Parts: sequence; C-alpha cells; structure tokens
Amino acid sequence: MKLVWILCNESIAEEVREILDSVPIGGYTVWQGVLGTSSGGDAHWGDAVWPGRNWAFMVVDDDGRTSRLVSLLEGLKEQDHVKRAGLKAFIQEVREAV
Repeated sequence: MKLVWILCNESIAEEVREILDSVPIGGYTVWQGVLGTSSGGDAHWGDAVWPGRNWAFMVVDDDGRTSRLVSLLEGLKEQDHVKRAGLKAFIQEVREAV
C-alpha cells in the first residue's frame, strides 16, 4: 500500500478533491487551514501580512489507484493557475499495523 500526502493552496483544494473522487480513492483524510512555508520562501500564515491557507490530504490506497492519482495530479499541476497556487505530493510505502 501507498500513503500519498497532497499539500495544496486552498484555492485549488476543490480541484484536488474532485480528482480524488474521480479515481476513485476508497477514502482520505483532509486538514483545512494548514499553515506553513515552502522551500521557495512562500508563506501562508492566514493573516494580513502572509494571507492564504493550505489544505493537506492523506490518502492510503493500493498501488494501482495511487499511481493513477499521481498521474492526474501531475496533469493538474501543468495548469498555470495551479503552478501559481502551489501543489505538492509525496509518496511513502506503508503497511497496516492495527
């Protein structure tokens, strides 16, 4: 099984959610209003100085569906508005423990 972390600006979160639902992924967890900075120096603290927030998605599914998910996210990231907003995905191998 794979665990996929998806981090994106709140402005494109619904597009990411639509991709998750289209795969279809069996289930996922979402954190809204995530704050932080990127390696490029962009900051989102949700205030007047550093406006904006991010969403974080955690997906655990089989290899076939996560491969399709990553492919669709790569296609989404090619769009100019998504490049400006910010989208990252990270993959880890996982095993169910309990």
